[in-house]
Amino acid sequence: MTSEQDLPVRRATFAANPAPLDDAFRSSCDAPGDELRVVSGSVVQCRILPPPDVAAFLVLQYDGALEAPTLVVQKETDRNDGAFVVELSYFAEVVQKSGNPRRIYIKQRALDQLMDQLLVATGGTASN
Repeated sequence: MTSEQDLPVRRATFAANPAPLDDAFRSSCDAPGDELRVVSGSVVQCRILPPPDVAAFLVLQYDGALEAPTLVVQKETDRNDGAFVVELSYFAEVVQKSGNPRRIYIKQRALDQLMDQLLVATGGTASN
């Protein structure tokens, strides 16, 4: 298990509003069971149901309740000196027996690379 300091984050700076990234993020969250959730004005999440084997692993490994865990890809956008800074991060959320969700951070190199490519392809300058 990793700590919250190890949150897998990919970051890029955009000179203008990153609308192409916003569109790509929203359109990629459209599989059956996916849920696009607007957390705040600057944070949007794509919440994904994991395959059964991954769900079982997460529940058993992290002492979860018998409730399906969720994989979350999160996009946070902030303004900084006229530019837009976008952070993409990901984690699993496992509901504990207490009823509270627990975030699990597991770095995935392939997912980091995919996120970097998306950030650059939509006009960002990677800053990781």
